Amino acid sequence: MKKYTLPPLLSMSLPVLFSVLLPAVLVGCVSTPDGFVRLDEHEANQAVIYRYDPEKVNKAAMDADALSYCKENGFDIATQIPPLASSVPTLKRMAYTCSYAVKKR
Repeated sequence: MKKYTLPPLLSMSLPVLFSVLLPAVLVGCVSTPDGFVRLDEHEANQAVIYRYDPEKVNKAAMDADALSYCKENGFDIATQIPPLASSVPTLKRMAYTCSYAVKKR
């Protein structure tokens, strides 16, 4: 069986290439008109997570998107929880939990 190896220059430059391209790709994920992208949905926890650019985000649109997600899943309210840690320094993550409205009698 023949082993394949990368040329020395290419094998040394791959980590450098990924360290440059990965942030560029992740920033591109948030280049939407409203400055946010839905990352993940946790149906078991009734939560939705967003990544956003704090300088470009349309917070009202992100709140409306979270509320829309909650309503599609049968809930009345989308409540923002404390910001989450982000692996990309220039971007932030935000989560919302879905719940039912408390009805007064």
